[in-house]
Amino acid sequence: MSVLDRFRLEGRTAILTGVGPGVGEHVAKAYAELGANVVISARSQDRLDRIAGEINALGGGRARAVAVDVAHKADLQKLVDTAHDAFGPIHIVFNNAAAGVVYAHDGGLWANTDEVWQTAMDVNVMATWRLVEMTEADMKAHGKGSVISVQSCGGFTPIPPAVAYGVSKAALLFLVRELAKTQAPHTRINCLCVGSMSPDGQEADIHRGLGLAERNAIKRFGAADEAVGAAILLASDASSYTTGSTIFTEGGRVGTIS
Repeated sequence: MSVLDRFRLEGRTAILTGVGPGVGEHVAKAYAELGANVVISARSQDRLDRIAGEINALGGGRARAVAVDVAHKADLQKLVDTAHDAFGPIHIVFNNAAAGVVYAHDGGLWANTDEVWQTAMDVNVMATWRLVEMTEADMKAHGKGSVISVQSCGGFTPIPPAVAYGVSKAALLFLVRELAKTQAPHTRINCLCVGSMSPDGQEADIHRGLGLAERNAIKRFGAADEAVGAAILLASDASSYTTGSTIFTEGGRVGTIS
């Protein structure tokens, strides 16, 4: 196998959550370009249909779109069933859905209500747990599974007042390590820490005044397509000896904390 062939994804089925105008969309299109059939999900069917249509027009792997809320176990089962019906066994899970980011100017710390906490844990932690459970049989059968859960700088360093979000992302980090140990060797499970990113690399209004870009060594927001290379690496045979790890595409924010 050539070096470039190790990154190919022909014959594989990938399911992706949190697919919207950002990292999820770019990764879905990249996986399809490399030959994978992709089942993309988020809560907005119209947006998903637009992305799936663009993928199908490219002539690589095929795409299906299904609107789900990953906080609900039944919706996750619907996602897995749709992938099975459309393309067969699942090889890749890319968990990009996230919840619980509270940048409240009014309410501060206590804007992290019980509902925010519950949603953060359901989306940021339990969705990974449930999808690993639901796809375990497929991945055991073919022995080439890869689960990638999108991590945040908030899982490594506080970003108050987004406390529920940060704690849930820290929990995700440990969950990935636990699952990497129990699911090897048939499934590799890793984190991808994407840091401060936006679809076009511009700071969104919700982030203004928080100084997120200034905390990065590179001193700018990342563009969503800058996470694609690492997402391909973790999904493909190019990382066949990597599990329980975190790859950082966060502008050096975590790696240069002092």
